[in-house]
Amino acid sequence: MAKKQAPTFVLTQELKEHPLLFSVIEKELEICRVMYNAVLGNYLKLEKQMKREKQFQRLMRQYKGVQKKLEKDTKNKQLTEKKRELQQAFKSLRDQYELNEYASHHWVKAIRKHFGNQVNSAVAQKVASRAWGAFEKKLFGQAKRVFFVRKGDFSSFEGKTNTTGWRFVDGFIVYKNIYTRLKIKRKDTYANEVLRNIQQKTEFSYSVASKGKTTVVKGTCHVKYVRIVKKTIRGKSRY
Repeated sequence: MAKKQAPTFVLTQELKEHPLLFSVIEKELEICRVMYNAVLGNYLKLEKQMKREKQFQRLMRQYKGVQKKLEKDTKNKQLTEKKRELQQAFKSLRDQYELNEYASHHWVKAIRKHFGNQVNSAVAQKVASRAWGAFEKKLFGQAKRVFFVRKGDFSSFEGKTNTTGWRFVDGFIVYKNIYTRLKIKRKDTYANEVLRNIQQKTEFSYSVASKGKTTVVKGTCHVKYVRIVKKTIRGKSRY
């Protein structure tokens, strides 16, 4: 069963200028771009190989035939079962060619190692998952094509938790032994209220409905993860 997620919100704040930290961000953005393009390239190459397979071509002909018949007879149980069998056969073939999200996490390890593990492993996995998300849309017909990211155009990366890599600690964004404050305006009521609740670990509760039952779950305000975003405003890079 999928894990129930607590309610979340996003707080976006600019970082105070810190040349060394900003140079680290720029370097990581470029490494993340290379990771993204490499993973995406792997998927496209393997997809091309899979589509050359006679098994794939046979499955496609069968699937199109079943789908066409189902359009005329939507309640036909035999056709519905046949469609499920074909979908499972497609999945097995995709797994055989590593066309799944797990493969991207495996590939990105070697790319990360090539760059001396400069990028946090959680960040690398998130980048790999982003590449999978883009390719997945093409794979299942939700997009006609995917695009590689040009140098300088990769604008964000994020971790999975607030315990490793890029972290938020007491009003600072921290990476290893480098840190800088957030630019918080005194009149920004929303930002100040959020930060106060995080600092005080304010308790909250929410309801989760499952199998006809409603359960009240308690939690405390905390930072789930940090996302670093680069924006160009009036010709100047801001983070």
